[in-house]
Amino acid sequence: MEGAEFKQKRERLRLTQNQVAHRLKVSASTVRNWESGVTPISTAVEMMWEVWEPRFRQEDPTLGPLTLIYTDGPMFIDPQGPRHPLAMMQQEPFLTNAAALARVCILAGRAGFNGPLIMQPSGDILWNAVQLARVIDGSDTGAPTVANMLRAIATDVRENSAAYVRFGARLPTADEILAKQAGIAAQADRLDELAAADQPTNADSWPAEDRCDKLRALGVRPPDHLVSGLAAAYVARGMA
Repeated sequence: MEGAEFKQKRERLRLTQNQVAHRLKVSASTVRNWESGVTPISTAVEMMWEVWEPRFRQEDPTLGPLTLIYTDGPMFIDPQGPRHPLAMMQQEPFLTNAAALARVCILAGRAGFNGPLIMQPSGDILWNAVQLARVIDGSDTGAPTVANMLRAIATDVRENSAAYVRFGARLPTADEILAKQAGIAAQADRLDELAAADQPTNADSWPAEDRCDKLRALGVRPPDHLVSGLAAAYVARGMA
């Protein structure tokens, strides 16, 4: 793999060099050297990327289109048990990963929702039933669920608050910087509170929208892919 191809793959998945470096257990400067062609990309690194790329795809809230597939009855048939009607397959299309996962969390536990999986246009499985079970119970903290995306936005704005406080036509005073950082932190705290209270139930509103608007008023630009992912997830929650 050439450096340009590696960079293209990384950017297509909206990953920073630091994020890739963390997953591949190397320094950010090493990733920069790969992409600039200073250092060749070894076969071992290519193999590591092949291992991690499916997970990177799972964590992308805007990945799509996708199809959620499940059955209205259990797929396993006990050869010694009573016979039941054959399970029928159900299919639901979604434009994004975040929307599909929001729908999974809505349907989880309902009668008629069995053996779910999420398929990509290529026919490859993005999420299998075992992986989706971890999404549903919240143990997969990297999946783009509503709660995880809220926490990710909160973390991002906190980590970048020093850059946001200098937004404007003039250099702010020390007091203005402290006040703006406090305002940003307060909105981030509110996002974390929304994440902690989040329940996978139907909704026709987007409770995080007001928080994002207030962040923008403070000169903060929450990550676009996370904001759009949240919007898509809340639309999916409103499905009948």
